[in-house]
Amino acid sequence: MPMVPAWMSRRSDCAKTASPMVTSNDPVHGVLTYVGVLSFLIAMGFGAMAFGRWFRVYSIGTLVVCLVFAVLTGLDIPRLAANQPTPWMGLWERITIFGYLLWGVVLAIGLLRAPDATAPRRWLGGDTRTS
Repeated sequence: MPMVPAWMSRRSDCAKTASPMVTSNDPVHGVLTYVGVLSFLIAMGFGAMAFGRWFRVYSIGTLVVCLVFAVLTGLDIPRLAANQPTPWMGLWERITIFGYLLWGVVLAIGLLRAPDATAPRRWLGGDTRTS
């Protein structure tokens, strides 16, 4: 997926002008955030089955933590749009994204340590016989 620059406007810059708080980048940032969060939650759901019970429990725990902090972030959006203080919003966002990134690191380590980390040939449409 290509990188799309959709950073949010700084509130301090918007406060200096007579324009409304929301700029053209802000809605795009919101849409891309929702698409990204939905994508990683789906990936975590499918990845939960990768290594048995321990990874499934870890994945479910990470999913719950990410969902809780994503909801907390979402609850601050009306205050953000009204240009009111949102002192914890950045922390909630970072806990969500770093939770997912840590999950990805644990998945990668698990894949690297797997004894047979190659995809079966039948998944690739080839012969299933071993030579």
